[in-house]
Amino acid sequence: MEQWEKELAEIRAIMAETAKKSAETEKLTADNAKAIAELSKNIGGISRKNGKMAEEYFFNSLNQTKTLGGVHFDEVERNLKNRIPIGNGKTLDGEYDIALINKNSLGIVEVKYSIEKEDVENLVEKQVKNFKLLFPMYADYKFYLAVGGMSIDKQAEEAAKKLGVGILKLNGDAVEIQDKKLKVY
Repeated sequence: MEQWEKELAEIRAIMAETAKKSAETEKLTADNAKAIAELSKNIGGISRKNGKMAEEYFFNSLNQTKTLGGVHFDEVERNLKNRIPIGNGKTLDGEYDIALINKNSLGIVEVKYSIEKEDVENLVEKQVKNFKLLFPMYADYKFYLAVGGMSIDKQAEEAAKKLGVGILKLNGDAVEIQDKKLKVY
């Protein structure tokens, strides 16, 4: 066997081994992608359940007292939803975790498992305006805002206090409500 034939045989062997390793790598990559997708699905499920647990916890507490910021409310609703057309085939969608309602005031409570500063700002800057568009029968009401979470970071707490937004958080087995200086929106 000539030298070039030996080299050609070695090259073919290397190519065959490379193809085999490439196929194994592709299979491992596909298996990893499948495992990551399953893990993401499970984490998403946990997050949704944590959020629902927080909503349930704060809803039950507010439903007992029917009070926010010293204002008494007649009704406490959860998951208030609406959708309206805004033109060009687009819609404005809104879902509000907890709404407290009386004849001239409305309380909106945004609930998250963990509250961050952006959640507070979004409630003040966007959600009130959208609520008035989605539920025009309440547009002239006095709006009181609050955020509720199983945990709340320091920046969120400072933003809420600065903006006159109530804070509902856990304190042992009880709900601590900081709502003495609520701003009317």
